[in-house]
Amino acid sequence: MTRQRALGRGLAELIPAAGPPREGELVEQIAVALIDPNPYQPRRDFDETELGELTASIRAQGLLQPVTLRRHGERYQLVAGERRLRAVRDLGWTHISAIVREVDDRQLLELSLVENLLRTDLNEIEVAQAFRNLEDLYGYTATQLAEVTGKSRPAVSNTLRLLELSEQSQELIRSRTLTAGHGRALLSFPQPQREELAEQAAREGWSVRELERRAGELMQRKPVRRARRKKPAAIPSSPSALKRAETQLTEFLGTKVRVTEHSGKGTITVRYFGADDLKRVLDLLLRSASPF
Repeated sequence: MTRQRALGRGLAELIPAAGPPREGELVEQIAVALIDPNPYQPRRDFDETELGELTASIRAQGLLQPVTLRRHGERYQLVAGERRLRAVRDLGWTHISAIVREVDDRQLLELSLVENLLRTDLNEIEVAQAFRNLEDLYGYTATQLAEVTGKSRPAVSNTLRLLELSEQSQELIRSRTLTAGHGRALLSFPQPQREELAEQAAREGWSVRELERRAGELMQRKPVRRARRKKPAAIPSSPSALKRAETQLTEFLGTKVRVTEHSGKGTITVRYFGADDLKRVLDLLLRSASPF
């Protein structure tokens, strides 16, 4: 399976908006000074070496693929082709070959995320922030984000959880000093310890496995103290109550949960996808059971 096919059924609707000219579509020469950046561009850091190579290629061979724009009042807004536009500006060109298409805000945000995932290597913090934008602006669920990007739902949930880290810890992942794996391991620690451990992991070059080992040791040293619990109220056995319980557990754990009941007794079944996902679910359950 190619990377393009793996990106899910939403891709066919998104990538054409940034694709080559369609039949009857014109390639126009647009003044560079009239083009504003894509407000939903998830990438914040561009590799200067790669940009230099692209600039040299365009200088030698010309611009082989036009950028894609949309009208924005009397100006234009970039839809796709950020690196090409930057290279052309570096070359001092006053105009650039462009296709102008009708693209709404939602398509622009989706396309910005999917195109970057397909063609470049976004860091996981940039991906998480793009996911959060789709959630906040358009009410996307983890399932819908998975369908659009071709990721599994647990992978989407794990990526979003990286935003629970402090800004300093996120910056270490954004700069690739630490990996997303380090970030997920840090989430196993209590909030006050995460930033210090992130800095120590970066300073001493810890592997993800080393960080996970220390998290395990901390859990073993932690004294077992149980909070006094009230006697749980009886749960109605109606189908709607069971369905609500399934929905709440699914949203909390970020994975499919099934609740079944028979003669007043029941079973909760939690699905997981691999060892990392099992550890994530266990961490959530253990933290929610802890009185601290």
